[in-house]
Amino acid sequence: MSSFLSLVATPLSDSIIPDEIIIEILLRLPTKLLSRFMCVSKPWHKLISSPDFIKTHLKLISNDKEYSHHRVLLTGIGGNFNFCSFPPLFNEEQCTELFPINSPIQKSYLLSRAVGSVDGLICLFNQPREIIIWNPTISKSKELHNFRKDILSFDERYGFGYDKSNDEYKVVFVDYCSSTDDEFSPSNMRTVVSIYSSRTDSLRTVHDQLQHIYLVNDSGKFVNKKIYWVSSTEFNDHNARSIISFDVADETWESMELPFSGEDDSYFELGVMESNLALLYTSHLHATTSNLWILKHCGVDVSWTKLFNIKYPRNAGGRMCIPQSTLSIIHFCQSNNGDILILLPPVIMIYDGSTRELKHVVDVGRCFAEEIYLENLLKSLSISNQGRRIHETSQSLC
Repeated sequence: MSSFLSLVATPLSDSIIPDEIIIEILLRLPTKLLSRFMCVSKPWHKLISSPDFIKTHLKLISNDKEYSHHRVLLTGIGGNFNFCSFPPLFNEEQCTELFPINSPIQKSYLLSRAVGSVDGLICLFNQPREIIIWNPTISKSKELHNFRKDILSFDERYGFGYDKSNDEYKVVFVDYCSSTDDEFSPSNMRTVVSIYSSRTDSLRTVHDQLQHIYLVNDSGKFVNKKIYWVSSTEFNDHNARSIISFDVADETWESMELPFSGEDDSYFELGVMESNLALLYTSHLHATTSNLWILKHCGVDVSWTKLFNIKYPRNAGGRMCIPQSTLSIIHFCQSNNGDILILLPPVIMIYDGSTRELKHVVDVGRCFAEEIYLENLLKSLSISNQGRRIHETSQSLC
């Protein structure tokens, strides 16, 4: 608490309430309310906008088991973004209310998708080959322009993660290119890996990683300091052979075996269950059930554990016809009473925590449930600009 008080040259309030108590109260407030309180006075603005306060507040709200600070990002018609609050989703009788968000993407770019979300920052990809780091809570975003424009890619994969040791966010690009001037084919394919760092606001490209390895998922899943993809050994072969991980801090790659070998034309999809890597196995394209596994850590040992079988409702069966490479954003969240929310684009399903039976499917109209994020005050604009174009999606808070 003393570190916060040192940021404030004058008292936070003229009342008899000590500054320490005011700070404790502020740290437990919702993000939207905090953003308004920044306008109370210069000392309050300095405190609430300080990195130490933001990180402490983020840590507290991320441990909220009622998910009162979590939101679901949804894509509407024409690429418009909406969000809905998390807790009402568990209640079938409570109407799910959607709220529009100012989009950081120009309307001319209709093809966009979420690469991932870390600490409430959402990494978006949209054509033509642009990456945007966006905080929808405070309507701030940063566009990574002119990166990789000299790379002629025939297929591409992405990942978004956070390196706590260096306090930096990283975006990983994996491009599959032709190794010659001839027309692209699997026989002359080369892999180019590029890594963007928010701390230096720069991109490094390496050419000797992931050769002869094909990442199946469009977007990797960030869990416990690593980004994970399902992988195969041949281009456009969606039959999973292993799981590849990228350590965001060390920038090293590792391979991990699947819990079992799937059948031909079966599907392995990665997700997140609390703080664990999750794996969804579906035996064939039109299957109506899948098996849910999670990767548990016990010291240095890791092991796969099967949780339960998921039976899909009739109106969600069509999702299994979507190519697997697009099925990469999967979340599993458990409420206080044990019910499990499964965000499996484009649907949101709630399962009973005891019986593991489907309770209801959340109605989000014609929107596409895409990502879960945490409301926070982190500023994607706080990373150094160095001539990159910064795009603000709304006016200043004060």
